[in-house]
Amino acid sequence: MDSENLIREIELAFPFVEKPKGIQVSFHKVDCYQCLYLRQEMERYAGAELPKEALRYLHNELSCLSAKGWAWVLPSYLRYCVTVDETYDGMETEFLIYNLSPDLKFQKETMQRLSLLNREQITCLIHFIEWCEEHEHWSNYCPKEIIRAKHFLLSINA
Repeated sequence: MDSENLIREIELAFPFVEKPKGIQVSFHKVDCYQCLYLRQEMERYAGAELPKEALRYLHNELSCLSAKGWAWVLPSYLRYCVTVDETYDGMETEFLIYNLSPDLKFQKETMQRLSLLNREQITCLIHFIEWCEEHEHWSNYCPKEIIRAKHFLLSINA
């Protein structure tokens, strides 16, 4: 899949959605300082579309997002990953691949985070991973994680 076609698919499958209110953005609601910091950091962003600075912060906090948080973040995040110059700003793509390729012990939580996505959106994530699989940089940088992500996504889209 080429970048242009993938962007079109992302635009169709992942329309921008409004930001979840307050505590709904985070995976853990109480007793998790990392989720608290995430909510505090995300307070400055009110709109459906997220700027690069927000995505830069979120790359390392994806596991702290709730299902509603993922639904809010993915439209901006995926568009960014497919259009960014990976030689300079590749962390977002790298960490999305990692988050979509959970070890067995984290698969249940990851499935909870993806639980609001429909079949079309999961299929689009599979196409994103296939794009990574064909990408000159990502196919060499994290091939095992790409294969694991593809198997994981295919298993939850069955």
